[in-house]
Amino acid sequence: PCGKYRFNTVLAILHYEYQLSNLRTVHRLDRMTSGILIMAKSAEKARAIDFNADRSSTNGVDKLYLCRVRGEFPYTNQIVRVDQPIETFSFQLGLTKIGGNKQCQTLFRRVTYEELKQQQEIHGKFIFDLTDETNENIEAKIDESLYKYLDQDETKTSLVLCRPLSGRMHQIRVHLQYLGFPIVNDPLYNASDIWGPSNGQYGRYEHSNEYVIETFIKRHSCEYWLLNDIDNDDETINLNGKRIMEQDEEHSHDDVKRIKTEEITTIDVNDDDAVKAYIKEHCFECLNRFREPSPDDLVMFLHALQYKISDVTTFTSSLPEWAQV
Repeated sequence: PCGKYRFNTVLAILHYEYQLSNLRTVHRLDRMTSGILIMAKSAEKARAIDFNADRSSTNGVDKLYLCRVRGEFPYTNQIVRVDQPIETFSFQLGLTKIGGNKQCQTLFRRVTYEELKQQQEIHGKFIFDLTDETNENIEAKIDESLYKYLDQDETKTSLVLCRPLSGRMHQIRVHLQYLGFPIVNDPLYNASDIWGPSNGQYGRYEHSNEYVIETFIKRHSCEYWLLNDIDNDDETINLNGKRIMEQDEEHSHDDVKRIKTEEITTIDVNDDDAVKAYIKEHCFECLNRFREPSPDDLVMFLHALQYKISDVTTFTSSLPEWAQV
């Protein structure tokens, strides 16, 4: 929950539809990220888990994510460590980039769907570490002499395991952008027309912060989604600027206009049904009609695969469908 957006949050849905109340969020997932979301039944339990710390620290969490990136990830049978700092340059949009002095690290390893399935069947969990015959981790050096983002075939993709060792906003996504292998359908960090030809690879940004912010505001404005009285065709524009068929041709703003003339009714704030009915009838935000998004607008190929919060407690999810592609 944040600001005035609350009713359709996960916490509210669990409360109203599953009668699970007083839950506490332990962490968050980026919009469109799928996978595990942990909640605690008490504030004490929630505070006991430091989700932004690695398992090597007290109360830290060992986090494992899966993603599909653009291009053929070149580091095969090796672990890649990115230790570039990340800074937020637009709190309004939640945009970050390489820079600043807040250090963070992410480990990456290319995998196959068959390898992951085998791990899950044999061990019941997913394993990130690689070791050689001397029992030492095999870690690759990042080759910054190759402009992989510019040279790679756009039709090729790679499955990559990600292990963040810190908890910066959009850390995995920005570090993948830094390597030159952004998540294929990441609307923010796989956009070379906005960031510049290098798309932020190795921290190279050809366009200014002001240009990036202004362009993203135009591209992701809610006006793309809001239905209005001149929407009389059977097509609309989705988040990425593509044309999609309008699923609901019948729309009207009569409900929105009616709110101005309705007489305000006194209700019991402790009566959930009464509050829900009042909100449904009178809330201006709720009465706005929006275009139906396409499936591509609702999914990003980043999945919270496994969280280990203690030696005896590990949460593991199933593999997403897009991992088989």
